[in-house]
Amino acid sequence: MFIDKISYAFTLVIIGIIYLIIWTSLKIMNKDIKSNGSREEVKSAGFEIIHPGNGGSLKKGGVIPIKNEITIGRKEGNTFILDDPYVSSFHAKIYIRDNDYVIEDLDSTNGILVNEDKINGEANLSAGDIVKIGNTVLKFIR
Repeated sequence: MFIDKISYAFTLVIIGIIYLIIWTSLKIMNKDIKSNGSREEVKSAGFEIIHPGNGGSLKKGGVIPIKNEITIGRKEGNTFILDDPYVSSFHAKIYIRDNDYVIEDLDSTNGILVNEDKINGEANLSAGDIVKIGNTVLKFIR
């Protein structure tokens, strides 16, 4: 008799779980139907490594993702560390402003080249721009 009660309770729990799964699935499908199956496009950007310079951990063709803001430099505390004597401790910052990606020189000693032009202060980045920081060459991708 006791086993019959446990078996009955276990059956009810299993049926409840199945109904919960079905209800959740229908709720998700209904949401997809209302949105016509469209999803917001996630904008992403990053730097493709064209020439790794002195960075032993960098691989040609690798990608450095940019989410909100990154800093590049030689010292700890940067988002992306370049072990290069031509890179300042805190060399550059890349961030989003008004849906544009901006690269800012953080008063580095050797500067930043964007498409072979040395930038003063900051510059907007466009897809395909070539950025040189120290001996490292990066391609901005979006």
